[in-house]
Amino acid sequence: MQALTDVTVADFTQLMAGGWSTQKLGDMGADVIKIERPTGDVQREMSYRGTLLDGTGIGYLTMNRNKRSVALDLKTDEGHRAATKIVEAADVLVHNYRPGVMERLGLSYDDVTEFNPEIVYVAISGYGSSGPYADRPGQDLIYQAMTGLTSYTGRAGEPPTPAGTVVIDEHTATLAAMHTVQALYHRERTGDGQKVETNLLNAAVDLQCNELTYSMNVGEDLDRGEKTHGHPYLYPPYGIYQTDDGHVAIGMAPLETIADTFELDSLAEYDGQRQLFEHRDEIHDVIESYTETRPTDDVVDELVAADVQASAVRYPTEVPENPQVQHNDMILELDHPNGGTFKTTGIPVDMSSSEPAVARSPPGLGADTRDVLGDCGYSDADIDRLEANDVIRVAGDSRE
Repeated sequence: MQALTDVTVADFTQLMAGGWSTQKLGDMGADVIKIERPTGDVQREMSYRGTLLDGTGIGYLTMNRNKRSVALDLKTDEGHRAATKIVEAADVLVHNYRPGVMERLGLSYDDVTEFNPEIVYVAISGYGSSGPYADRPGQDLIYQAMTGLTSYTGRAGEPPTPAGTVVIDEHTATLAAMHTVQALYHRERTGDGQKVETNLLNAAVDLQCNELTYSMNVGEDLDRGEKTHGHPYLYPPYGIYQTDDGHVAIGMAPLETIADTFELDSLAEYDGQRQLFEHRDEIHDVIESYTETRPTDDVVDELVAADVQASAVRYPTEVPENPQVQHNDMILELDHPNGGTFKTTGIPVDMSSSEPAVARSPPGLGADTRDVLGDCGYSDADIDRLEANDVIRVAGDSRE
């Protein structure tokens, strides 16, 4: 038995902050019912770099395994009634609509607790459900900029630099999933459901606990170095260095270890953490004067032999070949909803009991509408009528 076996999630989410959070619940064993409009989740047709994978957005494939798809029109009375029946039988509802949308749909927390008082109701928004920014639109980049992350990423003299992945959405999704499980545990102990709210702005602040605590207490911003240092308040050797055929990342280590390993006697003149930080650019150049003459693999081997954290800088296409990634089963091959298979990332946690697992590949649009509505008491004739009236969409529907 998995941890969330027998837990049903009514999933009104799309995009990463919502969609990835409910996938995590599905990985834990929850029955996640993805409620989509008849035209489908926007990510089904959203390209990455102008590319779809066999006609489907890669973002959809990434964030929707272990779910069942029900396609219905919430703006119709019958579609709303069907959604209400799904929510009535659910343990959890998750949505990431902007504030006010679920209220207009008649599915606010107050509405839902009228017929399902023990529901765990999870609301994910951009800035929170109230406050001066509550009605603003937002996206990952906006929160990175608003909370300082872009100001200290990159090199001195260059423009503010965003992270290479949507770190705020990713952290928000993880926080939402974690606190959903917390609320379920609370309900198991007390019998009480509750509302859980999180937002991307809060997640952006939480993600930078070290950096913001430093700046708030020391009273200074984080200045970037001119070199590829790994972090604006850490000091060498932490950073990325050019090699003869690529780049190498070096982690935290005593500078004397680097000096001994690379036979760089000039590093001995730098002593103490403050001096290391103040002279970080020139220290970087001294270390790089050695690494840039050597093949990447040789540099990594030398450092690992000296018990220093080091890795070649790899590209995404190289990650599946990493022997430790393979050993950890972090690359999965799943069925594509349009036929064939695709590769995606695996589950990052091992557990001795209640192991997370992938039981379902991402569903085609409306693939489970008939089964889910049947579970809610609809007859085949009822479902056929709803389909004919364009209230729902079922698998194999070829409408434009």
